[in-house]
Amino acid sequence: MTLRNRLALAAAAGVLIVVGAVSVVLYFAYAASLHAQVDAGLVDVAQQATSIAQQIKHSVSDKGPAPDVGKPVTVGSVEIQLLTGPVWAGQPTQFGALSSRDIAVANRTGTPYFTDVREDNDLFRVYTAAMPDTSVGALVRTARAADADAGALTNAGLLLATLTVAAAAATYFLARLSAGRILRPIGRLTEAAEHVTATHDLSARLGTSGSDEVGRLGASFDAMLAELQESVTAQRQLVADASHELRTPLTSLTTNLDLLEDGDGLADPQAPGLVRAAREQAAELDTLINDLLDLARYDEKTAHRTLVRLDLITEDTVRRIQQRSPHALIDTDLQECSVVVDPGAVQHAIGNLIDNALAWSPLTQPVRVSVQDGHVSVTDHGPGIHADDLPHIFERFYRAPAARAHPGAGLGLAIVGSVVNANEGHIDVRTGPSGSTFTITLPTAPTTPNEIPAATLATTAIHDAGVASKQGSHLKIR
Repeated sequence: MTLRNRLALAAAAGVLIVVGAVSVVLYFAYAASLHAQVDAGLVDVAQQATSIAQQIKHSVSDKGPAPDVGKPVTVGSVEIQLLTGPVWAGQPTQFGALSSRDIAVANRTGTPYFTDVREDNDLFRVYTAAMPDTSVGALVRTARAADADAGALTNAGLLLATLTVAAAAATYFLARLSAGRILRPIGRLTEAAEHVTATHDLSARLGTSGSDEVGRLGASFDAMLAELQESVTAQRQLVADASHELRTPLTSLTTNLDLLEDGDGLADPQAPGLVRAAREQAAELDTLINDLLDLARYDEKTAHRTLVRLDLITEDTVRRIQQRSPHALIDTDLQECSVVVDPGAVQHAIGNLIDNALAWSPLTQPVRVSVQDGHVSVTDHGPGIHADDLPHIFERFYRAPAARAHPGAGLGLAIVGSVVNANEGHIDVRTGPSGSTFTITLPTAPTTPNEIPAATLATTAIHDAGVASKQGSHLKIR
């Protein structure tokens, strides 16, 4: 069963229950009203007993004497019997023999009452009261068939049942029409999902609008498809670019190995050079593979962020680079600053920026690294970045024409961009003929200690303890 039919049936069932309950209440209220009208009619006729008795006494028949006053007569739909008295217990009447209760009513020591009496398989509603305006001992009884209003009750029941069913049916059809309009975007979403499943075409879009849940669902579906299409496109581009970049060192490595095999082997005077070249190409492959793995990991945007000192992890990064390249000139201005980031990823990004700056700066000109208020800036003294290259420097495997003479695969700045995005930061680039400055802005720590979770405070304390001997607001390393 479709969702449209289920919603329509649910609405119809709800209306059926509500209208059915109201109809039952109305039916019993109407039945009680008819019952009260019958009792009121019996009382009204009983109160007219004196005038009815006088009419019977004064009526004269052309064929005989006046009718007997005690014989039941019919007034409209009510039968009335006048017992002028004195009455006695066991006296036969139209609706059974009199009881001691009837004698008490006739003597005005008991109250009038209603009762149901079955006579010849017919049920009657009977009212017993003292004869008005007469001496003690007279009695009047009025009666009416109990099923006299059965037809009216049946008609009322049929009418209410018909209205209940009609209301439920009308609700079903109206709800089905309304559900069709409301669920139309969901139907389009289903068709789009089935189309994507069948064709793998991620360019399909719903184009829905509106601020309700259905509109938001359609917009979220379009956004999901756009993200998925972008991810798949990036994955395909990564595979294509990686295969291209891997092919060059693999080809060179294979060529060198072939030369060693075809010649005199390690006895060949050129063998040491070929081995060194093979090692360099293997190292290049290793670096490329590690960069690809890092890039894929940072692109997942699942950084495990914690509270860390940005100045301390920058200091540690600079120290490692200087240990690896003792002749590198780096000036630092590191002011105390705490940020909430993935420390390993941010350290990797800062290291890539410093390596990039060292690659473009003259050997005699130092690279400047500064930290302040959640900002990390790395400035070089290179030739700057061409305006045509600037929009592409954070793309994977992109290498400007001027950079193709330098080693690398064009993944260093791409990793920086991925790390910044994963840590909800942003990066600015200022460039000119005298150099370029890359500035990373990261989320800073809360200003109130109560806002910092205990776990992150503990992480910061451990980190600070490990580098306590090297703290300082300004540090210069040459």
